[in-house]
Amino acid sequence: MKKTILLCGASLWALTLTSAFAESEFDEKNWDGDEIIVSASRYEQPISNIGTSLTVISEQEIEKFQTVFVQDILQSVPGVSLNQNGPFGGSSSIRIRGNSSDQTVILIDGVQVNDVSSPGGSFNFANLEPSAIERVEVLRGPQSILYGSDAIGGVINVLTKSGEEGLGGGLFIEAGSYATVRGGGNVYGGNDKISGNLIISGITTNGISKADENNGNTEDDGYENITAHGKVTAKIADFLTTEIIARYSDSENEFDSFGPADGDEVGHSKEYLIAGKWHFDLLDGDFLSTLSVDYAKTDRQNLTNGAESFAAEGERFNIDYFGNYKINESIRISFGAQHEELDILSDTNRDFNIDSLLTELGYTGQDGLDGLTLTAGIRYDDHSTFGGVTTGRITAAYFVEETGTKVFANWGEGFKAPTVFQLTFVCCGLLPATDLNPEESDAWEIGLEQRLWDDRIMLGITYFDQDTDNLIIFSPTFEAGTPAYLNVDQASSKGLELSAFVQVLDNLSIQANYTYTDAKNRITDAQLIRVPENAAFGRIDWQVTEKASLTLDITYNGEEAERFGQTVDGWVRFDIKGTYQITEHFEIYGRIDNLFDEDYQQILGYGTPGTSGFVGVRGQF
Repeated sequence: MKKTILLCGASLWALTLTSAFAESEFDEKNWDGDEIIVSASRYEQPISNIGTSLTVISEQEIEKFQTVFVQDILQSVPGVSLNQNGPFGGSSSIRIRGNSSDQTVILIDGVQVNDVSSPGGSFNFANLEPSAIERVEVLRGPQSILYGSDAIGGVINVLTKSGEEGLGGGLFIEAGSYATVRGGGNVYGGNDKISGNLIISGITTNGISKADENNGNTEDDGYENITAHGKVTAKIADFLTTEIIARYSDSENEFDSFGPADGDEVGHSKEYLIAGKWHFDLLDGDFLSTLSVDYAKTDRQNLTNGAESFAAEGERFNIDYFGNYKINESIRISFGAQHEELDILSDTNRDFNIDSLLTELGYTGQDGLDGLTLTAGIRYDDHSTFGGVTTGRITAAYFVEETGTKVFANWGEGFKAPTVFQLTFVCCGLLPATDLNPEESDAWEIGLEQRLWDDRIMLGITYFDQDTDNLIIFSPTFEAGTPAYLNVDQASSKGLELSAFVQVLDNLSIQANYTYTDAKNRITDAQLIRVPENAAFGRIDWQVTEKASLTLDITYNGEEAERFGQTVDGWVRFDIKGTYQITEHFEIYGRIDNLFDEDYQQILGYGTPGTSGFVGVRGQF
């Protein structure tokens, strides 16, 4: 820790990362051109200037569509697919454009929360509930220049609610099928100098059998979770604002034995996050920067018939300093540094460090080149085990305001460092894989977006193409005296994303998207597992009266390849939701999930809920 404190002090000279942001998907909230600002990487830009693919999910959407876990609404995003081994707490992973879940960086308020102790360093979405969330930003494609290791597939940044002036808060409670009860509340307050927000929420359910009931499994697998999240913001001086963020989540998940089949298995998981951020606004806003120090930890334990069968504990410490300087009206430059420490806490205390430097130059057109935005950047990461890796990215966007047309394109590289687990795992005569190289990818995309009829129609098309090398796999031979993990596989992922939004009437809108993904192992030409070749999502939103609304969601997930040459059938699910505003501060809501009782699986052998209903109330004060 002394070393860490010294590095904190030494890092203060470094300035970091501005971001080239990404493109929002289509709805009326995200298509006000220059009026909408995206701040995923702490450097605000109009969406019209952004040269990469991004979807923004707002707090209003999360609430209106009655999101129980963040994974539920992520499945509506183009290019994103969900796999969960049983509902209500089953291990849940998100894939972006065919890339595995451990190739995606997950951030909460800019703090990376990927599980250091898991084999691939992925994040389990099963316990991430939305009560504290202000919005979610999903960047697709390699983002290593902005976010370093693990960002081969993309980045999901969860931004939480801040405090407000005055005193207020809210409460909600809902109940429904499988003896499910969910509730929570928040309180906020403050003045123009300091404000805070505290949110506590929880859920308990009897659930269903994780192993599919159609295969003779009848034992219900319950789930419980409680989450607390707080944020305090203080204006120290005209040029300095500070934030303190803390989060705690505690869950218990009953699951089934290998097979899968009914068994007495219980998983316990605790997740911790604490962060301090200092935002500097200097030179009349021409020089903006943020110093961040954060810590995240995941502690997991599984019990089989009451005895411990598995335990893992991992932590991540990070310090970075992000800055952006406006040279003139057209040119901005960003540069930065980061130090990251990753540890698996055990008898051997396995760990490694990554130190990073980066810079990016941005150009915004003026005097005849209005609407043109270009960025070019480079990043260098030095890993304490395998050495250094350099990544770059170039983006371009051109927006014609008069016609509502935007064209964008980019090329970028990504990398994923071997995890602590992969570098140090030993078992059954296998050796530590100390010579692993990072997984590396390069990708490009090109897109066109068009607004019509005074923005009542919005259309988009994006083509993407990505190759990934040195993929790390577990030893296929399991031969004693050989490394447990190897750099062997190569993958490619290419495809098409289509999006549309139509405001049919003032009170009726339709939005839809379709994704085609051709994701293959480049050596064997086999389809990558758990990636649907075809996926689609549609939503009809009807404001029935001033106080009442109805929404119909339609989710299609095509056939997926599974392990050992098996497949999982495609499926279509319908969900209907409604709200009624009783007073200005009080409303009731309800939903029917899986309206037509579709019998489907997301992972082979694991079941999903049939038709189920829930009702709730929420209020504000």
